[in-house]
Amino acid sequence: MNSLFFTLTFGSLPALVSTAVCAEVPAALMNFPGNGMRITGETVSPAPTPEFIQMQQAILARLQTLPPQRQQAFFAAYDSTQLIPYSEDLWPDRSAYEAYRTEWKKIELKAQQVVQLGAFDKGNNQWSLHGISVNTFTRQTSHLAISGFVYHADRNVWTSSNGEMTAKPFTTNSDNLYGARTGTTWLLNKSDAMSRITESLTISRRTNGEFLYLSYQFSERAQGSGNMLAQGNYTMRFRVGPPAPDPEEAKPEPPEVEQPQARPSQPAARPDSSSRRNQRRHNRRRRRR
Repeated sequence: MNSLFFTLTFGSLPALVSTAVCAEVPAALMNFPGNGMRITGETVSPAPTPEFIQMQQAILARLQTLPPQRQQAFFAAYDSTQLIPYSEDLWPDRSAYEAYRTEWKKIELKAQQVVQLGAFDKGNNQWSLHGISVNTFTRQTSHLAISGFVYHADRNVWTSSNGEMTAKPFTTNSDNLYGARTGTTWLLNKSDAMSRITESLTISRRTNGEFLYLSYQFSERAQGSGNMLAQGNYTMRFRVGPPAPDPEEAKPEPPEVEQPQARPSQPAARPDSSSRRNQRRHNRRRRRR
């Protein structure tokens, strides 16, 4: 499985619809369709800019100069889909970090393959996922790794061939490659004498209501050396509704207030003709005296 993380976006193919009656899908599965129905999307891969790749290489070089414990702490918290927070260990100053942040925002998601995914009722409060990917050129199909996973609605856990995954809340902010989301992650950690396995399944939805996501991650490392034995992860994204309007854009514009117009000045009133005649008579009398 490709180690790059993938996303699925709404494609041009219609969802497959059956005449079968759909059972009520558990709330944890959000808007995934039930029996006889699949939702259609597309796989996409992130395409960073050349400048971003160079910056990532510089971060890796600085990491290698840190003590092993600090390196381990960094990778324990690292999420390839989330913007790395500022650290004086990784950037010489804030301006260098802001340049990195700018390039992060330029990462685009490129469409790859069509996928179809649905949830199927197995009875006894159990649901399974069935998903296929469709090659855009050959139209050949292949099953997704999550096909056959079983959700136990009464205990809110998923099971895979590796064991049982338990639930915890999931949130991301706007600095995530796929935007601000809320949902649930189901996680499994398993170790034996040979290796350590980490497996997770996350179902989430954009906070603006537009997209539904299903992410899967798997890794297996050798005990002792920590060498990677197997790794795979992808994220599926499906359009389930129109995006909510931006709160700032939704604000109505204030009404225009009509400014009072200045009234034209009135010319001084001129005395009427009778007043002028009386004034002239008065002046003549004064001269005679």
